[in-house]
Amino acid sequence: MIKNFLFVCMVWGMSSVVFSQDIEIFKVSDFNLKGNVKSCFVITDYGKEEYYFNLDGFLSKSVTRYNDTDHETTYYKYENGFLKERRVENYSDGAFDYATSIASFYEIDTVGNKKITENIVSYEKELIEKNVYTYDDEEKLIKLVRTNTSGIDENNFEYKNTDSLSTVEHQVNGVVFKLTTKTSLVEKGKEFKKVVSENYMEGNLTSKTVEVFNEKNELTMHKESMYDNSTKKWIPQNEEHYQYDENGFLSTVKTQKRFGVLTQEYIYQFDGTPANNWVKEIITPNNTYTTRRIKYYSTTATVEVIEEEKN
Repeated sequence: MIKNFLFVCMVWGMSSVVFSQDIEIFKVSDFNLKGNVKSCFVITDYGKEEYYFNLDGFLSKSVTRYNDTDHETTYYKYENGFLKERRVENYSDGAFDYATSIASFYEIDTVGNKKITENIVSYEKELIEKNVYTYDDEEKLIKLVRTNTSGIDENNFEYKNTDSLSTVEHQVNGVVFKLTTKTSLVEKGKEFKKVVSENYMEGNLTSKTVEVFNEKNELTMHKESMYDNSTKKWIPQNEEHYQYDENGFLSTVKTQKRFGVLTQEYIYQFDGTPANNWVKEIITPNNTYTTRRIKYYSTTATVEVIEEEKN
């Protein structure tokens, strides 16, 4: 399980066209970080997050510490750029929890179109779930077959593309589950993308998310609505607008509420390194803040690894 703060770190600039059903490999850039980062410790209101990266910039370990005795650690192992193993280990009252800890193992078949088999097992050696991912010749996910104790579910993804419009229909067992449409537009000489995701339950429309990304692929608007089948109308839930400074850092969030607009300003302190990563983020007017402690790989360490690979 990827923790809440992980998604908070990654939200800026990520497109909702990335499907959560696909296997995701996280890198330094997904955490709003730059440079040869070795680790990043984050202090949040619910505990502490720790992220560790290998020399290739891939996430190798993440830790969520809820208190002194409870934490969750996730390990990632790679082979030739592919994720081969992921382990989620939970600790409660200082003791390892076998019941809630799991491991995922991946087998990759690259003969013809790529196919990945994921086996999820418990630490008690029981198979919990098996997932088979099938990709087309452009390495886009076209089928996911999930097998667990509840049965077998077949997920199919159909892609349709034109010069300015791309659509992905996600079906589960032959019934539409999600329809995502991405439109490329130009307004006042500037390019931007509009992504509309419609969600269905048992084939019935239930909700919609609309997101807008600027020419730098930065998220500028996020809007959610619920669909009322009785009136056939959309009911707005929330709407947020995002602004960024000249360096690409989030500067302002405006949230549309019933009583008006809530405006939050973001202020940063940086670490003074060539990567120029922020180490403190202050959000006004509530003056809440997040701090980060960042360590980098030294140039010497990188050279030594390269030399070892050559030998």
